[in-house]
Amino acid sequence: MRISLVILLAMTGCAALNRPDPRDTAVRHWNRAATAREPGHGILVVTYNVHMESAARIARALERPDLRRADLVFLQEIESHDREGLSRAGQIAARLGMSYAYAPGYGLRSGGSHGVAILSRWPLEDLELIELPREPVLFNSARRVALGATAERPQGPLRVYSVHLDNRINPGARRRQLAPVLAAASSAELPVVIAGDMNTSPFCWLGHVLPVPCGRQDDRLEALVRSRGFDLPARGSGRTSQWLNMRLDAVYTRGLAARAVGVERSVRVSDHLPLWVSF
Repeated sequence: MRISLVILLAMTGCAALNRPDPRDTAVRHWNRAATAREPGHGILVVTYNVHMESAARIARALERPDLRRADLVFLQEIESHDREGLSRAGQIAARLGMSYAYAPGYGLRSGGSHGVAILSRWPLEDLELIELPREPVLFNSARRVALGATAERPQGPLRVYSVHLDNRINPGARRRQLAPVLAAASSAELPVVIAGDMNTSPFCWLGHVLPVPCGRQDDRLEALVRSRGFDLPARGSGRTSQWLNMRLDAVYTRGLAARAVGVERSVRVSDHLPLWVSF
């Protein structure tokens, strides 16, 4: 009886810590005219988990020399607060002169939402919200989404996706969670960029709580990505975590030739580091 009561109390406590769904699930976006780029510029892609930071701090980070020429910026853990009016993705896009789209993942108890976004030098069309399989991670369980869009580049459109996968899940669940994005991207008859926080730490999880070193998260996920016909241009980027030697973030592509890859280690705004790839 006592054991059952302890289990019940633990489950009740975990449920109280889970994230609510957003009150408004609509994707918000605004398009600006395409920004002129010099000939031969190519495409610079940046992905960055901004860890709920303010719009001003994120924008200042993206204005650093190696990042400010980005054509596409994929943001995760970006928030929208009712008291601020415009979503933080919208505020950053306005400051940088970019188009944007923001998709709420889970709701904030104080109002607003927490989700993923795409910023673009080109207008974003054909927006697509992809709900990812929800994993029972006991506490901080939340609705997860990916956001797809077509970046209307003058030289030819690109299909792009911003993704944020759960942390405390094991390789099989991580593959299941990414699968809907790969399926959507596989059906696009355009060059594709999938970027975001894949949370590919070197740990597996006992009961979604206790981390155990296993070193299989990135290899297992990347094997799935390759099997679907996508390239891994950022595989050799090195760590994208500020605190541990973990490569949590990724860029997957089809139909693009990578020129260079790097991690902007001078930016210390989030617990992640911005990852960039030029094409």
